[in-house]
Amino acid sequence: MNNIKSGLRIMLTFASMIGFLGGWATLAHSRKPVQNTPAGDPVVEALPTLAPLTPINVSGTSSDNGNGSLTIIAPPVRVRPSRSFFSSGGS
Repeated sequence: MNNIKSGLRIMLTFASMIGFLGGWATLAHSRKPVQNTPAGDPVVEALPTLAPLTPINVSGTSSDNGNGSLTIIAPPVRVRPSRSFFSSGGS
């Protein structure tokens, strides 16, 4: 069993090294990105804008308590058992 674990660890190490070096070589031999430099002053475009949002009307909700605020009800909390799932029960 120990020989199998050692063999798997060595195989995993070699496969990781080959993958790392192969990726490094692939990135090293890839084309470089093209740098586009405009001639003269760059043209600045206006940023798009959105229309203002309408306010939310909360006065018609069933949880209205007179001042227009909402009441948030949290879902029930699930309690875990006191004993861990992975415990063996031994000492």
